[in-house]
Amino acid sequence: MENDPLNSKPDFVHATGLRRGALRLPAVLMQGIGHTAPATAILLTLPITVTYAGVAAPLAYLLAFVAVLMLGIGLTQLARHLPSAGGYYTYVSRTVHPRAGFLTAWLFFLYTPVAPAFSLAMMGFVLESSLRAEYNVVFPWWLFLLLGTGFTFGVTYGGIEISAAALVVLGLLEIGIVVLLAAWGLFVPGPGGVNLSAFNPANALGDPNLFSLGVVFSIFALTGWEGVVPLAEESANPRRVVPQALVGTVLIMGVFLVFTAWGILTGWGTHDLQALTDTKDKPPFELPLILAQRYWGPGWLLVLFALLNSMAAVSVATSLVSTRMWYAMARSGSLPSWMAVVHSTHRTPVNAVAFQTFLTLLVGLGLGFWIGPDQEFFLMGEVLTLALALIYTAGNLGVFLYYWRERRGEFRPLWHAFFPLVSSVAVFGVAYLSVVAWPPPPLRYAPFIVIGWLGLGVAVLVLMKVLGHEKWLLLAGAATQEVAARVDPDPSGLSA
Repeated sequence: MENDPLNSKPDFVHATGLRRGALRLPAVLMQGIGHTAPATAILLTLPITVTYAGVAAPLAYLLAFVAVLMLGIGLTQLARHLPSAGGYYTYVSRTVHPRAGFLTAWLFFLYTPVAPAFSLAMMGFVLESSLRAEYNVVFPWWLFLLLGTGFTFGVTYGGIEISAAALVVLGLLEIGIVVLLAAWGLFVPGPGGVNLSAFNPANALGDPNLFSLGVVFSIFALTGWEGVVPLAEESANPRRVVPQALVGTVLIMGVFLVFTAWGILTGWGTHDLQALTDTKDKPPFELPLILAQRYWGPGWLLVLFALLNSMAAVSVATSLVSTRMWYAMARSGSLPSWMAVVHSTHRTPVNAVAFQTFLTLLVGLGLGFWIGPDQEFFLMGEVLTLALALIYTAGNLGVFLYYWRERRGEFRPLWHAFFPLVSSVAVFGVAYLSVVAWPPPPLRYAPFIVIGWLGLGVAVLVLMKVLGHEKWLLLAGAATQEVAARVDPDPSGLSA
């Protein structure tokens, strides 16, 4: 079997230079929460959710939380046995096929690697618009993008402990500010007072079709929970910590979204939702700022700070995911070996971090100056929604195949078949409903971007097959198994 690619590995696949065991559960948990961007998730999506679900918007978030929890439980089933920095690339390569894993990573390029770019561009736009409107101060959006990119580079280059500490501080700040705003709404309610009408199913049945739209778009607010997976090799006892952080992120974010949606709606007044849904003259991000101005006067800047803070956190978290994924791919031979170079002191994949920084500036400034930073955010948000539908479904297929083919004795129909099937239907519902209305340009181009990018990835695979250069690709699954054993050799996952 001398020519068998699965029995031939490049030298750099045998050692990982990442700092193993550096992170405990709280730090890994905050990576998932930061990746989900709590403040942005609720403050930018609530007006849209209310448009569809009305007063029952908190109930829509609750049902979306249940759907995402199914996704999270499914992924924990793979995280228990395959701890690796590669994330979905690793899981799909190992459980479905290395080619499918490559295409999953190829699609991921439309998600985490570009997320810091459009997130920082959007928050620069929010800062510029808000300061100009309130104080007639001009702070250009691109300057915030440059500062945010510099901050992200410094944190991710400096080591995983520094990154984790930054995520803990940033995450707690944004959660605390938004929870305070929601609690204020419950203590000082608007028209309608404090009531539980938001959780009355009868309020969702007035127009079931519109309410279902509210549910599926609420799923988008929970995107990012899977961001804990690539930190497996830097986590202590990853077979236990990563699954706990996955489920913990979904649980915390689910409770957060339901509570804050209820509190903010109560503050606006459940009998006066027109002001919340009227976005003709005001972009969605201005609505929570208006509520904060009503309550806190000049203190409304806290909410603006929470939004900016949220995007700084998501920039760090998504950069960690993309750099670890590239590192894992390079280590397995799927990318050039220079992407696997690790700093001798900081133990970070420095070349991957540098490339991520370059990509953030290229995409953020390029698209921002071309179509505008706000349109960049909405376009790329639509693109990643479509890409994630495919990525999540590939992971769900991997869950079923892995337990059905390799761990039949552990196969549980509810966890390994029903949950993956239902959650896949849910995310494809999000993708379908996001394009069926055929939105105006530039959002209209999102499906073509995803289809074109996926087609290019398939072309790369075909070309490599024809040229006989698939060896690097077919190494992925075997490399994953070896890395999983090195990262946490205890198959029970019960080691301290």
